[in-house]
Amino acid sequence: MSAKKDNRLAWGVTLLIFGCLFLLKQIHILPAEFEPYIFDFKNYPLIMGVIFLLCHSNKNIGIVLIVVGLLFRLSDIIQLTRHISDFIWPVLLILAGAILVFGKKK
Repeated sequence: MSAKKDNRLAWGVTLLIFGCLFLLKQIHILPAEFEPYIFDFKNYPLIMGVIFLLCHSNKNIGIVLIVVGLLFRLSDIIQLTRHISDFIWPVLLILAGAILVFGKKK
């Protein structure tokens, strides 16, 4: 498939998805709980990145869009992972024990 056709497909799918989402919002079919997540501009590069990864032969565009989207969401990601360090040692101990108990015996 040519690069021009890939580009048209990826942009076409992107416009179709965003158009359908906006239409669902306008006719009030989309649940109100989802609207802040779907229509937050910080999520647009993430959504577009996934579409470009699926539809475009050049995966670099999709990766760049996803990285930009993750950078937009960096403060949210830090907030979510703030307390993960409290669980690292217990999880590592559980994994080590599981490997010792269920691992292959020589």
